Formats: sequence, structure tokens, C-alpha cells
Amino acid sequence: MSIISIIKKKCQKNELTDDEIKFFVKSTVDGCIDQCQIGAMLMALYLNDLTNDEISNMTTAMANSGTTLKFRSSAIIVDKHSTGGVGDKVSIPLVPALSAVQEDFIIPMVSGRGLEFTGGTLDKLESIPGYSAFSFDDQQLLAIGNNFGCFIVGSDDLSPADSILYKARDVTATVDNSGLIIASIISKKAAAGIKYLILDLKVGTASFFQSIDEAKTFGKQFVIVAKLMGIECRVLMTRMSAPIGNYIGNSLEILESINCLKGKGPSGLQTLLELIGGNLLEMTHKVSSVNEGRKRMAESLTNGTALEKFKQMLIELKVNEWIADELCYGNTTAILPMAKYEIEIKPLTSGYVNDIDGMTIAKVCNKLGAGRQFSNQEIDPAVGIHLLVKKGDHVEIDTVCMILYHNEIDLNESHLISLQKSIEIVNEIVEPEDILLGVIDCNQ
Repeated sequence: MSIISIIKKKCQKNELTDDEIKFFVKSTVDGCIDQCQIGAMLMALYLNDLTNDEISNMTTAMANSGTTLKFRSSAIIVDKHSTGGVGDKVSIPLVPALSAVQEDFIIPMVSGRGLEFTGGTLDKLESIPGYSAFSFDDQQLLAIGNNFGCFIVGSDDLSPADSILYKARDVTATVDNSGLIIASIISKKAAAGIKYLILDLKVGTASFFQSIDEAKTFGKQFVIVAKLMGIECRVLMTRMSAPIGNYIGNSLEILESINCLKGKGPSGLQTLLELIGGNLLEMTHKVSSVNEGRKRMAESLTNGTALEKFKQMLIELKVNEWIADELCYGNTTAILPMAKYEIEIKPLTSGYVNDIDGMTIAKVCNKLGAGRQFSNQEIDPAVGIHLLVKKGDHVEIDTVCMILYHNEIDLNESHLISLQKSIEIVNEIVEPEDILLGVIDCNQ
């Protein structure tokens, strides 16, 4: 068996065996194959797709490629994952809020960096001084989980195959493949010991999935693979065209997350947080209905327990106590990196906001440094957008619709034009749309 023969076999559209997939995964982790061979294999899988058996075998091999976490038996191990969207900072307020609501939950969120246009949870958190995503080994994570109840970190020890392939996918145009996405997500969750999982499956123009039918196919496949790995999963299909919340960009999304933890976040962001937390509480039989779970999540945001849990989580993750306290209760913007320059963006015409093109906004932010063009590129945490309007708002020609924050001395004029065009204006009144598009679970 050789990696060349395996790549060739998949290029010829033949199904790989379990042993061949194990060989590829092990060789990747052991460093026995070239980077170009990893890229070639990913492209072969991307172009010719993975069968259900290949996805299941890939997920298992990746989950078993490193250490696994085994938390105390009395705890209920829960988590969520999002397929990614512009401005998606939901995990950051969700984890402490849910942990504050249910003390016997352990939420071991092993997250990732940005992929293509999506912002990475770890990139956002690393804009907080002293936060280092990869500073903890498996024994430290077990201790934090068992004693404190939650964390958001990165880990190259849990499913190390995924960590390597995740970076390679980002720079080889092989991100948006269903089989690779499923194997990536579930392998990390299985290695972290997750037993209950919510997948926030984004659907719309600013997501990987453009149609509900496409998302349903993926969601059903995801639930099947999760069940094979011993994880009870529920998929929430949520609308993703305009950005989530009012801020896009790493530091800015931390600022908005803290506002949300104070009960002052935008309604769309809080709705997602309540939906995900409410479903996890209902799945684990802690509440009798999702609505009851949503109410408990909302209460944790207004009574201060979620914010305090976030502060203590940062301290557990080695952020200086003074910084954590000032970030949560003091002058937040004095702690976070902020941009040198800001520019106001106004609409091309007056009327009603019909759409805000999240994909265009994300691409502009990435070009200005908020995202990566290659795997080891450093990002500029201060770059971002503050949205001042939402779908349905009426605007005049001189209304400031968004503010661009950047550090470019000579800003390319084309970026401003793109941002201006990202706001679609119509003459008719625009009605708001529901965020939740549908639910898929293991009983369907």
C-alpha cells in the first residue's frame, strides 16, 4: 500500500477501503507523506466526493488519531458546532451562558480557526491579551472540564489528523465538501467525548449551503455519522445571508459577545444562542420544552451569571485576572486591539434595506487582514465592520449604514465600493424573516 496508489485510486473515482483511509490518516499524522500529497488526496476526495462508508471510516480514523478525553461519569457532555457564517460569534457567549444554566453539563469546546470567508472562534478569542488557544494538554483540559465545567480552546492532540487537514483544506480550495466537513467536525467532537451535539447548519448566500434541500441532505448525513460515533445529534438549519449581529471582525466580535453576555446583544444573536442552548437542555431532558430552555438561557444573560462564568473561564484559560475583569466589567475597548482608521459607508440610494451581502463584507475584511490567504498568515484582529442597519430598515442617501475599521494607510477605493454595493436597497417595505428554517434529529 502506498499513498500514490491510494491517490490514483480515488482520482479514478473508486471507493477507498477502511485500511486505505487509515493508512492515509496515519501517514498524515506521522509526517510520512509530502504536503503536496496531502493536497492531492484532498483534491481527489473533493472532486470525486466520499461515499457514506468513506465518511464514516475517515471520521473514525481521524477521531482515533490522537488522545481522547474521558470526563467524570456523572457529567453530561454537550457541545455545538456551526458550519460557519459571517459574524458568527455564537459559541463565545453560548458556552458560558449554558454552563451557568446547567451545572452538571461539561462543555469541552475544541474549536478552530477561520476557514475561507468564515471567522474562526479561536482567532476571535486570541484578540484577548493573554488568551492562547493551544496552551493546554489533555490532562489540563480534563481538569478544567471536570472542575469548572467549560472551555473553548484549540487542540492538536485531539484528532491531530483534523488539525493538519483543516489547515490544508483552507489553502487548497477543498473546504466546501460535505464528506470532509462531516469527518472534520465529528472526529473532533468524538475525541472530546461529546455525547449530545447541536449542529447549527447555516443556509443562504453567505454560507457553504445555498439551498434548504442541499442543507437537508447534508444534515441527515451528518446525524447518521454522529450516531455511528455514539453522539446524539440535532441539526438546526438557520438563515445565513446577512451577517450575524452588528459586528464582523475578531476584536469587534469579542466586544459584541460581551455585550450579549450583559443582555445587551442584538436580537438575532441572542435568538441563536437561546435556540441552541434551549435545544441542548431539552435533548438532555433538563427541561420539558425548547421554549423553557430558551427562557433559562435568556435569564442567564440578564442576571449576570453568564458574564461572570465567561470571566472565570478566561481566568481558567490563563488570562490575567485584571484583564478578564476589565474586559467584562470595565473598559472593554481599552483591552482589545482597535484599528487606527475608520470610514463611514453610506447607501447608493434611499429606500428599505432588502439584504446585506455578508459574503462581500467578509471578503473585504479578509483582504484587509481579518482572515488568511495562507495557513500560517497572521491576522489583524482590529480589522472589521460595524453594521448600523439591518434588513427592513429605511435609509436615506446620507444614512451611515456601516463603519469600516482598518489599518491601511492607503486604502483601496474598490473595497469601499464593494461595501457600498453590499447593501441592497428596494422601494418596498421589507418584512423580517425567521432565523430557524428547520430541524433534523436522529428520530427523522
